[in-house]
Amino acid sequence: MPAAEFFTGFLETALAPDELLVEISVPAVPGAGWSFQKFNRRAQDWAIVGVAAVRNGTTGVALVNMGPTPLRARAVEEALAAGASPAEAAERADEGLDPPGDLNASPEYRRHLARVLVRRALEEAQPSR
Repeated sequence: MPAAEFFTGFLETALAPDELLVEISVPAVPGAGWSFQKFNRRAQDWAIVGVAAVRNGTTGVALVNMGPTPLRARAVEEALAAGASPAEAAERADEGLDPPGDLNASPEYRRHLARVLVRRALEEAQPSR
């Protein structure tokens, strides 16, 4: 099941009450660069904002805690495909998103974190040559 179908809402999945997730398969892509960046108060806390980036010819960027489910940062991916630098593309990390506000962070702070963390992830995720 693709991740886009698995996550259905905040802390909700497509699993039935009698089902259990036992494996996640992420195929290795030789030469791909990747990064996972997160910001949290303490090591064991949930990420206030998290970013996963994979670069191998094309770039995929996903965000957590910028909406009710993990989301693709489509504006970032489109900017990179059009030739933007990682820093330029990262400025679009929150485009079209409606991040929640809670006791950990306001929506504005989450937007700022997304832009910073996406830039860091893109810079770290350089494919090996």
